[in-house]
Amino acid sequence: MATDDWRAVRRPPLGPHVTHVWRVRLDDTSRVAAYLPTLSLEERTRADRFFREVHRRRYVIAHGALRRILADYLDVEPLALGFVTGEHGKPALAPFAGAEPAGVEFNLSHSGDLALVAVTRTTPVGVDVEQWDEGVECLELAERFFSPHERRALRALADAPNHVIAGFFAAWTRKEAYLKATGHGIVRGLHHFDVTLAPGEPARLVADRLDRDATERWTMTELAPAEGYSAALVVASPLEEVQCFAL
Repeated sequence: MATDDWRAVRRPPLGPHVTHVWRVRLDDTSRVAAYLPTLSLEERTRADRFFREVHRRRYVIAHGALRRILADYLDVEPLALGFVTGEHGKPALAPFAGAEPAGVEFNLSHSGDLALVAVTRTTPVGVDVEQWDEGVECLELAERFFSPHERRALRALADAPNHVIAGFFAAWTRKEAYLKATGHGIVRGLHHFDVTLAPGEPARLVADRLDRDATERWTMTELAPAEGYSAALVVASPLEEVQCFAL
């Protein structure tokens, strides 16, 4: 199922087995002044290292929006939040003011002028968004990084170039979201597991040859954040509902 109903709302209730996904536009320059003071010193220093202003702006808005979204769920100030990273680099909330962050899990992805923030209660989550790039050699990259099953599925679309692009980015976002949800990261490799990719085919983890029961434990959902983008969400099963919001 492709989820593409993005509603503008503040502080929606977040229950178990429900995932919230927030879409953030990164080229809204008016947000920079509001979000910059909410970033940590480390984040502001990193933002200043970007050579191009557009990349600095997008970083500030993406990470400022992440802080604002999480702060609303936890009822704290954005600057009060701290982050830690797992063994393979996945970020998580650190305890703040002597309290645990109420079991809130999150994941951030950004590409082009869009960011997505996924939020759950206690459930591991991964999200990925990619802007289509017609200059990408989809079949060549698939031969290097995709599984044999996925390479065959993508080659079957070769008579329709638009389907090849859609299939490639569908697969890429689903694979990235899965690796982020599991916490393994890209170091695990992309070829050990299979995902669906054909246009119109529901997003699904087909097989994981390093984790035989994974298909029963993870739920994959296609997201439709904007024209010319692919996106995917992966959460631990069961998933009852995905709710999409626009910040």
